Amino acid sequence: MTGETPPTQRPGQRPTQPPFNPPTQPPFNPPTQPPVNPPTQPPVVDLTEQTRATQLIADRSRSAGIWSLGHLKLCWATLLAGGLVLGVIAAIASGLGAVLGVVLGTAIVGIFFTVSAVVIAHVGSTNPKTVMLAALFTYVIKVVALGIVLVAMPTDGLVNTRWMAGAIGLGLFCWLGAHMRYVWTLKIFYVDPG
Repeated sequence: MTGETPPTQRPGQRPTQPPFNPPTQPPFNPPTQPPVNPPTQPPVVDLTEQTRATQLIADRSRSAGIWSLGHLKLCWATLLAGGLVLGVIAAIASGLGAVLGVVLGTAIVGIFFTVSAVVIAHVGSTNPKTVMLAALFTYVIKVVALGIVLVAMPTDGLVNTRWMAGAIGLGLFCWLGAHMRYVWTLKIFYVDPG
């Protein structure tokens, strides 16, 4: 029977092919082996100390944040230690005038930086948009006040100005070093752990 079309095919139509069915493979089952040493109990780890330390850090981070005055304690301690050492050296080397110069120089540095920190922290916590203006205004007032103190002080008076200048230089390095150490070791959460 040549030329006849199958009953499902119309004349002039191409012959249809059966649908493609790929061969099926059995699913892959990896060989199972019993564990060599089955775990009996997970080890107990006490994280109480770490949890408490983390909570303290989180509380400090939440309470004051970037406007914290926590650095003042360390900075004042470092400044006073440096001033004490320099004061003892001044007493041995030059006497009372040098000691007074060291005391005055140390006080100038401490007051200078403390006023800035307190003003900036207060303004920053109440109105952060005006921090730069407050910092610049405070700086100008402090420089003018320092200039008045230095001009009014006689160079041949009771206070030895050379030792005062040395105390200001040492105090500057002590304060900034302590402040940098405080900032570098401070742990502030970027994401609230709570």
